[in-house]
Amino acid sequence: MKSNHVPYQRATRRDFLKMAGGVAGAAAGAALAAPYAFAHHHPRPSPQSLTYLDQRMYLNNMEIIAHIPGPGRAGGAQIMSASGGQRLLFQGNTVFDVTDPKNPKAINKGNSVGGQLAYNKDLKKWILIQASQVPYFANGPGLAAEGKYGDPKILDMYKKWEGLRGLRVYDVTDPEKQVKISEFTTGKTGSGVHGDSFFYDGGKYAYLDTAPDDTYTGLLHNLTPYSNCLMIVDVSDPSNVKEVSRWHVPGQRAGAPGETQMLKKWKVLEGRGAEKIPDKPLTMEDARQYFKELKFPALDRLPYTMSHLPLYVPKRVEDGGTLGYGTWSAFGLIIHDLSDIENPKAIGRFDPTPTYGLDGIPFHSAWLGMLDRGFVITNPESMNPDCNESYLPSWVIDVRDPKNPIAISQLPRPKPPADAPFDDFCFARGRFSPHICPALTAPGRPSQTAHVLSWFNAGLRVFDLSNPNSPKESAYFVAPHGGELSPECVAPGTNEGRLLEGDLMKRCDDQANSYSRPTDQCFVEWDRNLIYAGTTTGLYILSTPALGKPVLGAMPVREWSLPQLNVGATT
Repeated sequence: MKSNHVPYQRATRRDFLKMAGGVAGAAAGAALAAPYAFAHHHPRPSPQSLTYLDQRMYLNNMEIIAHIPGPGRAGGAQIMSASGGQRLLFQGNTVFDVTDPKNPKAINKGNSVGGQLAYNKDLKKWILIQASQVPYFANGPGLAAEGKYGDPKILDMYKKWEGLRGLRVYDVTDPEKQVKISEFTTGKTGSGVHGDSFFYDGGKYAYLDTAPDDTYTGLLHNLTPYSNCLMIVDVSDPSNVKEVSRWHVPGQRAGAPGETQMLKKWKVLEGRGAEKIPDKPLTMEDARQYFKELKFPALDRLPYTMSHLPLYVPKRVEDGGTLGYGTWSAFGLIIHDLSDIENPKAIGRFDPTPTYGLDGIPFHSAWLGMLDRGFVITNPESMNPDCNESYLPSWVIDVRDPKNPIAISQLPRPKPPADAPFDDFCFARGRFSPHICPALTAPGRPSQTAHVLSWFNAGLRVFDLSNPNSPKESAYFVAPHGGELSPECVAPGTNEGRLLEGDLMKRCDDQANSYSRPTDQCFVEWDRNLIYAGTTTGLYILSTPALGKPVLGAMPVREWSLPQLNVGATT
């Protein structure tokens, strides 16, 4: 990848502290102060909140090329190239021919598999890896704020789940005749692999987000008992995937000897009563007992303490790459040295805890598309609707010295359109935060100035990073919110702190899930200047002058987002 480094003035520590303090004050003013009681995905409106879902569409500096109705947010999108410039979009359980983006066509609707897709030049096949994990039982209907800290039977459900905890590998060279090659178990008593939390580019290794066994109990959040770590696997032979190595933040494996003492030293636990946790290995039941007593605002506002989303490796280790960039929730952005793939090491970290990061997922994913310019962009994920937690920023981080990453700015907080029926997205219903950066594996070379980001109830946002010290928003698209609010989900304080029952439980919870993440994910074809936005009201294909004039026809892929990606694929 040819360097296009744009020099900029590196912020000093003093400048950074000034900037951080200003943003912290603004965030505190925007956050709602009431002690909310509902758990992940359960609504908790305020008096300012809408009593309905806004089903209008908002566009600024963007154009809709096409719309595929129906649920469009299931699974991350991936592109396969074929002869004659044909392009096939793998989205959820369907493959779409998007060669003509104005007229996308479903090829095998409902019969596809989703996951990470790349061409293996040695096998001359398109390989797709699909994740499989233990469901989030603590996110089920009817659970109040306690989540896993409420009903102790939830832990038994995690333990007894009989599905695959790991990966499935497929040959999808013929999208209409997809063939499963193998299954790989990351650990029979662990978590499996989270759906969008691994990285594979067709090379020798894949980088997974998983808890291999039930000793990884150092997860504070109420959603799951497992604290996921990094696992690196050898996938050079897709029929025989092999574990290579693991790495975790000391203390995550609280069920192992000596780890609890390290857990109690986490910055996120300073002043939270962690000294009362005994110095012994913590079973799931132990962790549930002691973490529940920690001093946090509410049981649905404990932080994630785990790897979330994968380690991104911009240059393959087998090609001489040595660095990986991982987002580790409340532990920050961690940069890893992979020069010894069997012994990965952490060499640099940006961790603004405890100023930021005491709830939600402060570091959810990272965008490496502008790494040639010397920085990466991280984004958080909120866990509760209606701003029932802290506002967490997206950071622009200078990583030119991988041992000393330093934040230089934050992406601006999205503001509603002037004609919207709310003056802050906190009152628009649903979750307000980013979710996922575009896939790092895509056609074309990523823009070096435009960053695209899905932002739940704030839609799809595009940011101008021409000056990384002062990012600006350049375009947005807010899709209509799908579904309706039942009366039980409308009033402030409704059903607060109680388990919902029967039809009321199902109706309210289903509506909550429908509006909590209206724009869930996005994908960019950088060479055709097209954006795909996955929403609850369908998959939208968009363009914006911020990327350039769209190409609305067949076009061979002459370059991919990573230099090693899909080498040898037919285009």
